[in-house]
Amino acid sequence: MDVVEEVERTLAANLRAARARQGWRLDDLAAASGVSRGMIHQIETARTHPSVATLAKLCAALDVPISELVEMPAELGSPAPYADATVTRHGQSTAALLMSDGRHELWEHALYAGHPIHDTGHPPGTREIIHVTQGILQVDVGGATFAVPARDGLTLRGDRPHGYRNDGDVPAVYTVVVVYTGARDPRF
Repeated sequence: MDVVEEVERTLAANLRAARARQGWRLDDLAAASGVSRGMIHQIETARTHPSVATLAKLCAALDVPISELVEMPAELGSPAPYADATVTRHGQSTAALLMSDGRHELWEHALYAGHPIHDTGHPPGTREIIHVTQGILQVDVGGATFAVPARDGLTLRGDRPHGYRNDGDVPAVYTVVVVYTGARDPRF
């Protein structure tokens, strides 16, 4: 698909979505914008190239910026398939780096009893946000220890030495978001 077709399809989908959020029919948007029902239908089915003036009228009626209607899917989100993750092993335990954009990392861990994970600490200012989905995770940071059960979360200073361990009988499964406020950790 060429870029023009991609923009047409994106505009069509985004206009339909904006109209649906308002709960409007084609006739409602036509009345509110002064753009004909037929023209709106043509735009929503990617059969025409509307003028900027037409888009401006539609956006004013829908109370959305033009940029929202032409925002490409790649700008809205970026998939992170598990198959592309970088997985490291710590005995039986695994740590999978699902995605990293240089400022944030998303990790998934499966931690088994007797196979702890230790970290010397990330660069200054780094924070970690943890959510446990199975088991009970023991988190040691500085001189504190936190027991985090399934469905609970924890934020911690990621710039301090910290470790994760599992003292239970079932694997502790958890997700970690690492947020760098300064320099990125060169290890990842």
